[in-house]
Amino acid sequence: MNRLLVFLAAGILAVCTGGGRAVAQIQTDENNQIVWPTFAEAVERADTNGKILLIDVWSAHCPWCKKQQTQVYTLPDLQETIAKYFEIGRINLDNTTDTVSFRGYELTYPELAGGLGATGTPTTVFLESSGAYITRLAGFHSGPDFADVLEFIGSEAFRNTSYEDFLANREK
Repeated sequence: MNRLLVFLAAGILAVCTGGGRAVAQIQTDENNQIVWPTFAEAVERADTNGKILLIDVWSAHCPWCKKQQTQVYTLPDLQETIAKYFEIGRINLDNTTDTVSFRGYELTYPELAGGLGATGTPTTVFLESSGAYITRLAGFHSGPDFADVLEFIGSEAFRNTSYEDFLANREK
């Protein structure tokens, strides 16, 4: 009987924890909007767990940034994909006084965003867990289009196939 209880408890624990893997979660508020960690927090976590970084470059006066936050980043399937593949952080272009250390440089947030190729908002920047640049996606993108990009980058398909081939192979 004790063996049966131990076996059942282990099975329940495995199901609840994803079979021994850490189950990543995105923290959200009461409106299902992502509570974004800082850029520095995201870099630190990615360095620890090896996940790709997804950095949201935004500005408070940007209507497309607000739309991205309220209509795209709130989609449950999209949040699951983000949690599966990425560590997330933000760069606020309006914050011109604070600085952040990145790859040996002390930069303001606008300097950092510019160095990552973000010339406007919203821009999504993807970095290796080491901080090395992968690519960026400028502008607002609908949920389905953004989900395709997240899957392409997060699954690391970008390493050996073009985006066009990735989409064509998914449609088969």
